[in-house]
Amino acid sequence: RPGLNALAGLVVPQMKRNSLFVVAAAGFAALLFYWGPPAAAQAAPSLGSAQSFAVLGGTAVTVAATGTVITGDVGVSPGTSITGIPGGGTVVPPFTTHSNDAAAIAAQTSTTALYTTLAGTGGATAIGAELVVTLLGPGVYSFTSTANIAATTTLTLSGDGNYIFQVGSAITANVGSNVLLLNGASACNVFWQVTSAATLNGVSFPGMVVAQAGVTLGVGAALTGRALTTAAGAVTAAASMIVARPTTAAKSPPGRSPIGAS
Repeated sequence: RPGLNALAGLVVPQMKRNSLFVVAAAGFAALLFYWGPPAAAQAAPSLGSAQSFAVLGGTAVTVAATGTVITGDVGVSPGTSITGIPGGGTVVPPFTTHSNDAAAIAAQTSTTALYTTLAGTGGATAIGAELVVTLLGPGVYSFTSTANIAATTTLTLSGDGNYIFQVGSAITANVGSNVLLLNGASACNVFWQVTSAATLNGVSFPGMVVAQAGVTLGVGAALTGRALTTAAGAVTAAASMIVARPTTAAKSPPGRSPIGAS
């Protein structure tokens, strides 16, 4: 029995050490596959009176090329200039245009509030400016200055939850770039707070773009979401594209990106 007790005394500590090793390894693995901060589980920021708008400018909205199709209201406030609609651009009924009317004024108030909310959201994870072959889960992410999606590259957002991007300066989605939604990610829950201007030239860009200086959509650009600016900004469609306002909170299926509005 003394021999057995001695053996047990050796085995039990060894089992404890093995258990600690397993726990430590599991914790390390969790760190490796953890993409987003806890804020991802919170309710999405409110659009308020801007809910029905696909495009809202502060000083002006300009459609400078034919073939533009906008699903959602188009407005401007406190400015009054909306050019190229009708003409170069088409607003899909029952949506319409609002030039500094009550609806546009209320939407501008809500857009400014949304911008402030997004900019003030805490717990952000700082990431590099170049979003090249990047996979991100729900969370709050910040750029100290500019953000860039290189031409023909893909940024993948994977998982059900909110995605808030705080851009310290300007953001550019270059020609042929793509933002892919997977595993329940929805354009309805993607927000881009842009301190300066957003230039969108990619074939797919989802979410609510809320910028101070302006939003420009270029050749072949497709935005599934909203192009919104605060009072000093303008929205310009420089060439043919589609601005599709998300109408429901439907999620992308596992391994696939949603087609059309979310």
